[in-house]
Amino acid sequence: MFKLSNKFNHIPLIYIIFFLLLKTSPIAAESIDNNLLIYNAASTSDIIKTISKEWEIIYSIKVRTSSGSSSSLAKQIIRGAPANIYISASWLWIEELKKKKLIMPGTVKPIFENKLVLIAPKNSTINDLGIIVNGNQLAKIIDEYLINSRISIADPTHVPAGLYTKQALIKLDLWKKLNRKNMAWGGDVRRTLKFVALGNSPLGIVYYTDALAEKNVKIIGIFSSELHSPIQYWVTSIKKNNTKETIKFLSFLESPYSNDIYLKHGFSVIESK
Repeated sequence: MFKLSNKFNHIPLIYIIFFLLLKTSPIAAESIDNNLLIYNAASTSDIIKTISKEWEIIYSIKVRTSSGSSSSLAKQIIRGAPANIYISASWLWIEELKKKKLIMPGTVKPIFENKLVLIAPKNSTINDLGIIVNGNQLAKIIDEYLINSRISIADPTHVPAGLYTKQALIKLDLWKKLNRKNMAWGGDVRRTLKFVALGNSPLGIVYYTDALAEKNVKIIGIFSSELHSPIQYWVTSIKKNNTKETIKFLSFLESPYSNDIYLKHGFSVIESK
């Protein structure tokens, strides 16, 4: 027969039972439900972590983040991942979730913009190309530096940074010149960046903000915005996990504090209409 230890002998049994029930009550579960899970594009990893820490200080609500390519995160949400908020580097994946009726109507907004840049390892001797508007200078660099090496780009089959890169290279008439054998495809833009930072690739194409965040690379050219679709980041609430905390966080993403974070990391803020 079950017997309480001596230290509990003086406590009435009814109080012990009440204590045990309290430990498993809805109040305890509620603190878990109030947590937020954010799925965000890999290139927003730093800013979302910074903003989340400030949010936790203000509201005492825990925020968890999961970063990766916008495509892989969207696919996880489609399979039922319990995200509250999704931040995508491409409208295409917002549209995919919208078609499947997984997002909360009225919460979809563009919040900031980015640029596409050409990078090289920090100690590279390649000259700065400035604004890249035609393929002539870039073609010369490709001929010189990619003889036995590969340029690092994000996977153009599904990663937004790779899709923008492909658009730019097609317009520069360089996509066919850069066949699959001399391109290294990264699973997301941060992996693409690392290939160059570690010296595995002499050239890479990433977002401006990612290049700024990596001390072991340097920017040697900025692609004209006319070469690709606007690089805008979109945020939305996931319908089945839309809570009052979710709505508060979405508003916080448009606050002056958050806007300052975007600007400090090199993004351009999109003003609310």
